[in-house]
Amino acid sequence: MNTPTTVDPADRMRDASPATTTPTAIDPADRQQLASRREAVLAVAIVVLIAAVVVFGLVFPQLLAPAVGIAVLAVIIALDWLLPSGELRRASKKSWIS
Repeated sequence: MNTPTTVDPADRMRDASPATTTPTAIDPADRQQLASRREAVLAVAIVVLIAAVVVFGLVFPQLLAPAVGIAVLAVIIALDWLLPSGELRRASKKSWIS
């Protein structure tokens, strides 16, 4: 038993997007907390990556050297993306654009 309902499209649009949106600035304290959280996530990810490489090396000893190489490359890219300098990121954008 379905009962028909009518929906006014104007009501749906009004609920979906507010008429006025106020831009919010990030407070310096929030920015510092966000940076420290980013660094903590990076540190945890590096520790997990090292543990994964060690376990992979124990299971597949022949593939330890490629695993270490890939892990080092992943750490370099993660550091570049998460830390403020971002030189590799700027260089990659230039190479993709040109």
